[in-house]
Amino acid sequence: MKRRTIMKTSLVAGALAFGLGATAAFAETVTLRMSTWLPPKHHHTATTLPAWIAAVEEASGGTLKIKIDPAPIAKPPGQYDIVRDGAADMSYHVVAYTPGPFEILRGAELPFLSPSAEVGSQAAYDWYDRNIGFDKEFKDVKIITIFVHGPGAIHSKEPIKTLEDLAGVKLRVGGGGVRMGEALGATPVALPATQAYEAIQKGVADGAMFPFESIGGFRLGELVNYHLEIPGGLYTTPFAVMMNPAKFDALSDAHKKVLTDLGGIEGAKIFGKGWDDADAVGRKLAEEQDGVFSKLEGEELARWSDKIAFMNDAWVEKANAAGLDGAALLEDLKATVAKYSN
Repeated sequence: MKRRTIMKTSLVAGALAFGLGATAAFAETVTLRMSTWLPPKHHHTATTLPAWIAAVEEASGGTLKIKIDPAPIAKPPGQYDIVRDGAADMSYHVVAYTPGPFEILRGAELPFLSPSAEVGSQAAYDWYDRNIGFDKEFKDVKIITIFVHGPGAIHSKEPIKTLEDLAGVKLRVGGGGVRMGEALGATPVALPATQAYEAIQKGVADGAMFPFESIGGFRLGELVNYHLEIPGGLYTTPFAVMMNPAKFDALSDAHKKVLTDLGGIEGAKIFGKGWDDADAVGRKLAEEQDGVFSKLEGEELARWSDKIAFMNDAWVEKANAAGLDGAALLEDLKATVAKYSN
C-alpha cells in the first residue's frame, strides 16, 4: 500500500479515537480472530487488511485487536459458514463462490460497471445498504463492510483482442464467470483464485479473468504475457467483510462504534483503494516483464457488450423475482457508481 494511503487511514483512525475519548481508552482488551484464505504475499493479507486492522486498533486506543489466522481453516467458499458457525470471529467472503444466497449484491459484478475498486466498493456498499439492507441476504452474519476488486481484465498466453481470438480459449473464471465465458466463445474453467496459477501452469487453462493485481498477487506474470484491458471491467467481484453476530453483540458499545465507523463506506473506501494500489503494482510488474497490452474499445467493445447483455437482463429478472424493481435498482447502481466516480 502506498505511504499516503497508510497515512490517510491513520488519520481516520486518530480522529475516531479522539471521538471515542476515554470510553475506548479504558475498555477491556478484546482480540478477534480473522480467518483468511488468500496467499500471504497477496496485497489483501500482506498490506491492505493489516493496515485496516492497525486503524481499528488505533481507533480503539489499543483495546480492540484483530489477529489474522496463520493459515486457512476453510477453503474460500467455506468462509461464510465458519463465521456464521463461530469457528472464526471474522473473515472476508467472495459472494460468487456460494451461488444462490447473495444474488442481489451480485449486481455489483455486472460487466463494464466499475472504473476502479475504490469507486466500485463505495458504490456497492451505499447502493446495497440503501436499497436492500444487510439483514436480508446476510441474516446469519454481521456485515462490517463490502468491497469489490479492480476491473476484471483478461490475461493470457496468446494475444486476445477480438471475439475470434477468444474462441475456444480455456479461461479461468470465478464463480460468476461461466455463462459470460461461454457467451463470449471461450471455454470457461471455473476455479477459485488460489488455483489459477496451477491451472495455467499445467495447461488446464490458457489464461484467466482477473484484475491486474493478480500479476503479482497470484504470480500470473510468470505464466502469461498478454493483457486485455476492459473499461469498467468484465466483472468486479464483491467481497463481504463479516463477523460472527454473537461475537459482535458481545463487544462493548465503544468497540462496536470503532468497527462501524471503520466499516461501511469508510471501510469500503480503504479496502478499495488498497486494491487499486495493488492493481497499479501488478500492471507495472507486467510492463517490467515485457507484457503486451491491448484495450477493448470501439466496435469490438460493442460486440462484446452485445454478447453479454443478457447478464444485466438475468440479474433484473432475479431481482424482480425477489419482489424488487430490478430495472430501477440497476439504474440506481449505475447512478451510484457515477456519483462516486465524480
